Amino acid sequence: MLSTHPTFCENTQSILIVDDNEIVLEMLAEGFKMFGLIVYTAKNGFDGLHLFKKEHTSTVLTDIRMPGDLDGAELASRIRKQSPHTTIAVMTGGDGEVGAKLLKNGTADYFFTKPFALSCVCKTLVAEHQKTCFNHA
Repeated sequence: MLSTHPTFCENTQSILIVDDNEIVLEMLAEGFKMFGLIVYTAKNGFDGLHLFKKEHTSTVLTDIRMPGDLDGAELASRIRKQSPHTTIAVMTGGDGEVGAKLLKNGTADYFFTKPFALSCVCKTLVAEHQKTCFNHA
């Protein structure tokens, strides 16, 4: 039976932000904290995957191009396989071809090109969480 009055979920939104650029990572973390999110950060794909497995955040925002064997594209792919309902956003300051491919194949839900307006990214991902928190059952 469907409820006529959808209710918001009570859990607080959490986000994992992964970027090898410490300044960008700090700026994003502060921005999402201002929107009331619990924020976890990692400086590389391996740390990001480990932290995701530990915290199971509702949203992941990762840079695509990072050094090491686990870049943002592979991180997004692994998280999508492990947790299909997690909102995944990717970002890059380089060529957007990889981001577009991740959107097209369903690995990512959102793609942002750097530089971007911090408030737009925060509002977009917070709004996505609120959409999924309606309970119609």
